[in-house]
Amino acid sequence: MNKTPKYHVSQSQTGATLIVVLLFLTLIILVGVIAVRNSMTSLRLATSDQIDTLLLTASDNTNKNIENIINEKKYKNESAKLLGPLGFFGYFMSVGATSNRGDQVIFCYRPRESYFFKMSEATILTASSKSRLIGGADATGGFCQVDSADDFVNARQNVMTQVSVTRPNTLSVPVSPFEHVPLGKTITIEDTTSVSPSFRIHSTSFLPALSNASTDEITECLKKPSENANSFVSGVEEDNPDENTYYGETRNECLTKIGVPAKVVVGEVQLENMNETEKCIEYGKGDSKVSDDCQELLNISASGTPK
Repeated sequence: MNKTPKYHVSQSQTGATLIVVLLFLTLIILVGVIAVRNSMTSLRLATSDQIDTLLLTASDNTNKNIENIINEKKYKNESAKLLGPLGFFGYFMSVGATSNRGDQVIFCYRPRESYFFKMSEATILTASSKSRLIGGADATGGFCQVDSADDFVNARQNVMTQVSVTRPNTLSVPVSPFEHVPLGKTITIEDTTSVSPSFRIHSTSFLPALSNASTDEITECLKKPSENANSFVSGVEEDNPDENTYYGETRNECLTKIGVPAKVVVGEVQLENMNETEKCIEYGKGDSKVSDDCQELLNISASGTPK
């Protein structure tokens, strides 16, 4: 009987296949880590851009609202308050206002309230870095309070805006009260030779929730001036030129230092006398009644008789 020979093949395992698999697995993990890091970086960039847009919009809307109040007739009552002795424009134009150049009228912008501005809720920061209250304002004055829901500009309670209004002397030298109004004319009469008072408005919007700063730290920053007063003249004496200069750090610099995202929009404003005509009676139309605007302006009835 023939027997078939049996052969034995020896096998040697060197582990090369396992090493290759491990290398591929490592590469896959590295690619995943890089992808995650890139996604997080993109997310941070998008968030930063969204924050910047949100703050810019809030500050710009504040300045735009001031412009609308002064220029649009439907806000004439509120406009009269701003231009009056207890308004932030009138403060720099009323009697005795020649010595307050460089002062800053500070208030917290609360668009959800039924009014735009009250001097009783504002603080005057003088050019010598001293603050004072007018009209019975409480201790918080014109500074936004982080723990007050009413001080946020929106119902989501994420953005606050603090406003500073000043009349610097870089664009207009000290003048007598209402010197820009032509002699013997009313303040609503236009005169091309009169001086237009200039103002500077700083609207600082910030997000207190996106920082680890305490309420006290944020409040201390909000008490600082919106800009240094080197360009202001506010009764500085020749023998003491440093008497009326602000302390160096500004509000925005302080907020940046403690890590509070903030954006400042600066507006240069000029008030000008505008000459506008109003037709009180349309002759040949109907019963020629006096228009509603003229009735209110002249305090007369529709027939023209005094009220």
